[in-house]
Parts: sequence; structure tokens; C-alpha cells
Amino acid sequence: MADSEIDRNETEPTVVRTTSSTALFFIVGGLCALGVLSILFGDFTLRGLAAAGIPLAVGTLVFVCYRHPRVELHRQQLILVNPLQTVTIPWNLVDGFETHFGLSVRTHEKKFASWPLAGKGKKWEKDEHGMRRLVENPSPAVDTVLERYSSLSDAELANPGGQRVIETRWNIGIIAMGLLAIVWALFGFAALPR
Repeated sequence: MADSEIDRNETEPTVVRTTSSTALFFIVGGLCALGVLSILFGDFTLRGLAAAGIPLAVGTLVFVCYRHPRVELHRQQLILVNPLQTVTIPWNLVDGFETHFGLSVRTHEKKFASWPLAGKGKKWEKDEHGMRRLVENPSPAVDTVLERYSSLSDAELANPGGQRVIETRWNIGIIAMGLLAIVWALFGFAALPR
């Protein structure tokens, strides 16, 4: 499971995202935090505050693009949390999955792509004769979603009266945070000495 971060809990939904995105966020976030602190300690003026927006924007955008996106596996629904939108899909409306370029959920309405879960991909392996062949590279995160779907019970798939529908909503807070960080970084670049 080195390629995925899967939080399994009996009471909470299962949260799935890749380990590489989490590692990238913590490494870049730590470096950006050091950058912000060094700028603030070195130049605690308005110019320094503006310049601190540059590493802060990098850290914020890495959070928006790599840490915030996830797939949540609930008892009766699947939630795709992407940087711009969150899509809630009841399990009974899922027609299938595509995993070629990344996890996509097919429904009767349309296909919804999952930002955080990349496709399985390919890797080179030697066979028993020493020949190198291109083979499927499994993705534990994608496999977790597929296993959950295949193990659903009738109660989880039930939708009496068609009450549950696909819901899409914009992630206004995340979008605003990303835009604010970009604006602050632009002020930072403008404040840098020429």
C-alpha cells in the first residue's frame, strides 16, 4: 500500500488519496513554511509581508491541488472531492468505472473524473526468461474503490422512490483560498526590489 493513503474507519467514511500527493504536500508545505518564516524574520515590513505571499501561495496551491482532493467511500454514496467541485454519487447510480487515465465514475448522466486517483499505469518487469515486459502497475487506492463497489449490499444499493440523486457543488472556500494566495503572491512579486 505504498502508493495510497487509505484511512479505514468503522464509523467514518473511508478516505482514499495517493501517498505521493500527501508526501508532496508535507514536503513542499514544510519548505514554504520555512520560506515564510525566514522572510518574516529577515524583513518584517510591508514589503516582507508581501514577499511572504510567494512561498505561501506555492504551499496553498499544493494544498488545493494535491492534499484537499480525495475520494470518500460512504455507506450509501461515493464522494469525489476535486479542487473545484465536489460530486456526491449514490452507489446505486454508479454504472461502472474507468481506470485507464485515472479513476472515472460512469453514471447514466455523465462520467465524473476523480482528480486525486491516477490510473493504474504500466511498469517494466522481467519475466521468468529474463525478458523485460510492460505489465499493469496496480493502484491500491483505485483497487480500494473498486473493491468497495463490488462488495456493496442490497441495503447500500437501495434507493426507495429515487430519493438520492447526484449532487455537484462548487468548492467556494477552496477556490477563494487559492485565488487569495495568488493575489498575495502577485503583491509579493511587485514588492520585490528590482
